[in-house]
Amino acid sequence: MNATSRIRQEGDHVKYAPFHRVADPKTTKSQSTGEVTEVNERPKKEDPEHKTYTIQNDKTGKESTYGQRHITEKLDD
Repeated sequence: MNATSRIRQEGDHVKYAPFHRVADPKTTKSQSTGEVTEVNERPKKEDPEHKTYTIQNDKTGKESTYGQRHITEKLDD
């Protein structure tokens, strides 16, 4: 099971790639950390399990929504 598959709830502290157009978020040099503030379940036709996550950045306090592939690691509490 990979790190992103364990992210299921609000309050999880995560590391993520803060850019939407990164080819491979796990290899990007720029990573941020933040808290999942909302789990958004909007099924797509091709993937009914698709979820997005609203994350509040630890440094800036701003919230942005990312797909699961942009979350690279769930951090320990």
